[in-house]
Amino acid sequence: MNTTANADAMTAILRQISLDWNRTISYGRSYIAIFFAYVPGFTCLMAATGSTLDSVAGAAIGGAASGFLMLNITLFSYEQMNNHHWMNGIVPINRNHQILGRFAFLIACDLVAGLEVAVSIACAGIIMHEPVKVTDAIGFAAMTVLILVLLNAIVQPFLYRFSPYRAMAAIILSLGVIGGAVIGLCKALPEFEKTVEQLAEAISRHQAIALAAFLIIDVLALVFSRKISLHIYGSKDI
Repeated sequence: MNTTANADAMTAILRQISLDWNRTISYGRSYIAIFFAYVPGFTCLMAATGSTLDSVAGAAIGGAASGFLMLNITLFSYEQMNNHHWMNGIVPINRNHQILGRFAFLIACDLVAGLEVAVSIACAGIIMHEPVKVTDAIGFAAMTVLILVLLNAIVQPFLYRFSPYRAMAAIILSLGVIGGAVIGLCKALPEFEKTVEQLAEAISRHQAIALAAFLIIDVLALVFSRKISLHIYGSKDI
């Protein structure tokens, strides 16, 4: 009985992944090309115009994170604009499978984003005549994936609770408040700024430990995000 139930659940999740993939490619090849071209193009342009490798790496991670985060919002927008939200809970069998399938699809996309960042930074290093170590490229890729997984886990309940546009406004407002609070604390409390700098230095020195800690945070964030998303989504009429 458990084997059959697990097989049915896996089939349902795979159906949701397939549905999200079809939604993504329905925008056309030009839309897909933008996701795979703008980060390498931008980072190579930065490298050719004299930027440092650290700034190029930061831009690559930030560009990939923002671009692939928009993919999550786009999937919800597609459902609203094309009136496909009625299929949620039907095609994937139930809402739990729909949520799990969406997370699985996004994590797969996050892995692609990490690979894209690694390739972009490696190409930028060649242009700048500063070959990037394989371990560094893997570290940048892993950081990209972990950041994206965390961001998607955070925004997912917003997207189930609000319309995509209201969710985007709430996300931007939340990020602005958090960013403003951090900047304000750094300005008002020199000790806080010093602590932030020391933390950043410690992360750069002990990258493996930092990535492991980040992975634990991501797993916890995914668990809580799924729980909250299912609570919000479960209370809605399809």
